[in-house]
Amino acid sequence: MKKNLWLVALKWGAFLGAALAVCELVKMAARDINYDAGAVFSILLLIVIIVFLYAGIKEYRDEVLDGYIRFPKAFGVGAAIIAVSFVVVFAYMMVHYQYIDKNGLERLNTQNVETFYARLEKDTVSQEDARKYLDKTDSVMRSTYTDMLQNDMLEEGCADFTREQMESMLTAYNDRVMLRPKIDTSFNTYAQFSAYAQRVFLDVYQNLLSGVHAGDSCYQSLSMLVNNSRNGMDQVNIMEEAYQQRKDSIPHYTSIFPVAMSYAVSVLLYGLFLAIFVALYLTKKKESEQAAEDSGQETVDN
Repeated sequence: MKKNLWLVALKWGAFLGAALAVCELVKMAARDINYDAGAVFSILLLIVIIVFLYAGIKEYRDEVLDGYIRFPKAFGVGAAIIAVSFVVVFAYMMVHYQYIDKNGLERLNTQNVETFYARLEKDTVSQEDARKYLDKTDSVMRSTYTDMLQNDMLEEGCADFTREQMESMLTAYNDRVMLRPKIDTSFNTYAQFSAYAQRVFLDVYQNLLSGVHAGDSCYQSLSMLVNNSRNGMDQVNIMEEAYQQRKDSIPHYTSIFPVAMSYAVSVLLYGLFLAIFVALYLTKKKESEQAAEDSGQETVDN
């Protein structure tokens, strides 16, 4: 039976889909290896698609078109192969997550959260984020002062002094932290910000102690306020706050269909892109057509 475009496409598209399925199985088996093989599998995917596109287009060119093919036809063959592989890959991925990798959705969701956190750690903290952080730490210190006052934990006669020094500390602390983005455009990443803010707080406290109030009899009350506040302030996690605000943007899969479709579409788009170059490489015109074009080119040049 004489081959036609769709027979060739069905053959090589099915082969390509099966090869991609095998790659996915190998990728799953390699998860426990303590090595980031993402780049390796990306290169493998590239090679597999190119090999099967090359084989399919070349077979159609040599066995159906007597060894000659123009670019539009070559690309059409490649596109048909990719379309068939899209269907095969989609069907396989549905089976894969349903019966083979039953925890796949949970793993992908966890991986999406981890990837989000990794990007968040490298993000720079905006002034708005810093302001929210400072509002929370201010609230912690003021609440601690109120608790100490209500429980008679302050030295007698030191309540006003302690409150005044607390206000001075918070003002200096806020000014120092909020000034940083204006003088350093990189500011701090989320991963670094909390440690930076804590250093500033201690520095402000030490500067206060070095002043005229360092030897005041109410120093013990102020020192107790600072120590009691630090525990609560350390619990304010600016990255967790950012996560809670942005977590709705993290992909979360509850169904197999979008996961399978997403992977299949990526193969489709990637394959069509590669088909352009493979088709260009395999394009071969008849000698009479090539000679006519060369002759026309020479006439134009002259």
